Amino acid sequence: MKLDMLCIGNAIIDVFALLDRDMLDSIGLSKPIQHIEYEKIVEILSFLPEVTTSAGGGAANVAKIAAMLGLDTGFVGAIGSVRNAPDHFAALFEQEEREAGVNTFLVQKDAPTGICLVLQGSEGAARIAASPAAASLLSADDIPKETVQAAKVIVIDGYILEREALVRHIMHVAAECGTVVALDLSSVAIAAQQARNIAAYCNDYPLFLFMNEEEAEAFYYALNPVENNEESEIENSVFFEKKDMLPPQRYDFFKKQTAQDLFPVIVIKLGPKGALVFANGAVYREEALAVIPLETTGAGDTFCAAFLAAWIRDKSLAECISLGNKVASQVLDVPGTHIDRQKLSQFAKTLGSAKGRPSSALL
Repeated sequence: MKLDMLCIGNAIIDVFALLDRDMLDSIGLSKPIQHIEYEKIVEILSFLPEVTTSAGGGAANVAKIAAMLGLDTGFVGAIGSVRNAPDHFAALFEQEEREAGVNTFLVQKDAPTGICLVLQGSEGAARIAASPAAASLLSADDIPKETVQAAKVIVIDGYILEREALVRHIMHVAAECGTVVALDLSSVAIAAQQARNIAAYCNDYPLFLFMNEEEAEAFYYALNPVENNEESEIENSVFFEKKDMLPPQRYDFFKKQTAQDLFPVIVIKLGPKGALVFANGAVYREEALAVIPLETTGAGDTFCAAFLAAWIRDKSLAECISLGNKVASQVLDVPGTHIDRQKLSQFAKTLGSAKGRPSSALL
């Protein structure tokens, strides 16, 4: 089986609920984003009113959107099981991915399927709590070499970066067959903690690196700690200057990282302000249309999916950014990436089909 894109990462179910402020405060989640024990997830679920579920995890979201844009897409991940059969949430996950057109390569583990709670307060406060459970048990042995070799682009979920041996295995196999890898950092903590490994990946492999503003800041300061210490003494210092551009020193840092050869390509997602892309010693910037979001979960993943879909279909980087912005705006009024396929049909038509971009062609 030939694939345009193979996504590898955490197979989880996102559970969305709208709560009043008192209930949001009573469930025992003190931080805006945190990992908690699976038993605590189950306890909170038992108290929630009406909920909406969606197949989640960054790489799974990318796979789903890319498939709805007309690409031949696959997803590799680990799901939970009960008596040697997929558990309830695993079945939901697999059904939604397959309905979107994703070829699923799911491995059953002796643990429950991972869950991420996205709890929105009626007054704007929010809590996100996750327990990856079975998803965290994915291993190199679960990823067949022939499946990686069949893809034009491999997408790796940033949340598996802590499993360095697994990530190195995927990247090494991809490099052996000349396949490009795309990596989305997924969180500020990962960007900071894994900065040196990420920088090494950029040097060692043909790589697309996606990050948002906060992740770009964490990544930069982790590699430039002296500047971070100096700026920590400045009240209200900001990483991006007005008009969402980087100060010269930071601008030059990202430009230097991408000046050698065709890769890496570094994409900084600016949400409603568009995106910055550093590639081949050049910089690209595209604005996004202003949209008031109902829910932003999955918007960054959607941007990645559309950007990479456009690149696979031989579009220029400017066109990749533009499509990423436009498609991402379509998921801002739905929970996660729970989007009607018809909303993406017009974008799929504009992508059309292609024989495939050779690894030497970038711009």
